[in-house]
Parts: sequence; structure tokens; C-alpha cells
Amino acid sequence: MADPVDEVAGRLYGLPLEDFTRERDAAARELRKAKERDTAALVAKLPKPTQAAWAANVLAREHRDLVDDLLGAADELREAQEAAVAGQGAAALREAAAAERAAVDALMAEAKRLKPGGRKPSEATLEKLRTTLEAVATHDDVRAALEAGRVVEDAEAGGAWGLLAGADVPAAPPRKPAKKRARPPAKEEDAADRRAAEERLREERERRQRLEAELREARAERRSRERELERAQKAADRAAGRLEAALAAAEETRRQADEAQAELEAARAAASEALDTVARLEEQLD
Repeated sequence: MADPVDEVAGRLYGLPLEDFTRERDAAARELRKAKERDTAALVAKLPKPTQAAWAANVLAREHRDLVDDLLGAADELREAQEAAVAGQGAAALREAAAAERAAVDALMAEAKRLKPGGRKPSEATLEKLRTTLEAVATHDDVRAALEAGRVVEDAEAGGAWGLLAGADVPAAPPRKPAKKRARPPAKEEDAADRRAAEERLREERERRQRLEAELREARAERRSRERELERAQKAADRAAGRLEAALAAAEETRRQADEAQAELEAARAAASEALDTVARLEEQLD
């Protein structure tokens, strides 16, 4: 039997953003009328998604092929990162990062056409959406929420992530540390081997952290360059507009000058004809 909260959540997170609160409250009222108070209480607590989260949910529902591309690229990026941490496949990591970036860019192109609340998404909203989409590669919770189309909060640059919505998309539980088995007294060589293994593990963790930090910095640098490019493009468009207006004005001035020159030539001809007439009359009088 289907979970009623899951059914309601599935419908609510597919609605236009401006309809969410009204429809959620209406669904909770109907459940209370039906004496399903526990279910009504859970539905009433379903959080309204942010604008960026709503956009992510729309992409998951309306552009499933692009979302699947991102999920696949995120998996490949994780594998490439693990291989790079182990000292293998630096080129593969670059290729995987490029593929993941292309998948995010494809979704962002579609996101710019959305209208949360009847208006185009702001630059801040698009920036938050991009950060959330990029987090798919490093956060299982983000991946699960996007895959289900039930994102409610924005991922933060650097890795922080809030609670996700959806009865079937719970936040991942914290991992419990593995219990250490009691070992018999180790020989000196065994202790040395353990220390060496622990040192390798520590180095691999540090290397992975460095790679992830470099990836975040590269993404931030890319976003900065994209914003600079966008500003430069807008400035170029404005300059082109001013140039076009100046050329049109110059053309109009040239036309007016041509008309004035023609009028001047006509006036000169008329004046010359008048002088000739005066001279002829003067001769006749003499």
C-alpha cells in the first residue's frame, strides 16, 4: 500500500512554486477531515522549497535525460577522484570534471527559461542552483533528493547541506565508526606495517581533500569568469547599440547635408539666372 505522505509529497513538489503552500495546507485539512491526523501533521510539516530547490525539482521532472546525464557524470567524477587519490588517472579526473561541468551547464541553460513565482530566476537563484547541482557529485543526500525531484534547500559552497524533503528521501544517517577488534600482541613488523598503512591512508585523505578544495576553487574561478564574460557581453551589446544609433544619426546628417547642398546649387542657379536677366535689361535700356 502506498504511503499517503509520499503520494502527497510527490504531487506537491511538482507544483508551481506559488501554489505549494496553499495546496499543502489544503491537503492537510482534507486528511484531518478524514480523521488521519498523524498523516495530516506530517503533510503540514512538508517544507516549501527555495526557488533554487524548486528549479532543481522542475529539472528533475521535465528534463530527466539531462538529470540522468548529470547523475552518470557525477558517478564517473567520484570514481576518477578516488583513482586520482590513489595516484592514478589524473587525465581521467580532468575529463570527468569536464563532463560533469558540461552536464551542469546543460541543466543551467534549461533553468534560465524557468519562471518561479511567474518571474525569471535571479542571478543569485541561478548561482544557488548551480552549487546544488554541483553538489550531486559529492553528497549522496543531494543526489537522492534531485533524483526524486524533492529538493527543498540549497547546497552551500564548500559542502554544507540541509535537510531534504520527501518521505522516501531521508537524510543519510551518520556513519558509525567501525568497532575495533581486539588483537593479540602484535609483533614489531606488524606494528610497522599498521603504521605504514595508517600513514598511507592519512596521505590519501589529505590528497583527496586537496583535490576537492582545488575543484571547488576551480569551480568558483569558473563562475567568476562566467560572470565577467556576461558583464563584458552586456557592455559590448550596449556599445554596439550606441554605435548603431550613432551610425543612423550620421546617415541622417549626411542625407540632410545632401539636401542642403542640392538646395544651395538650385539657389546658385536661380541667382545666376537673375543676374543674367538684370544684365540683359540694362543693355536694352542703354
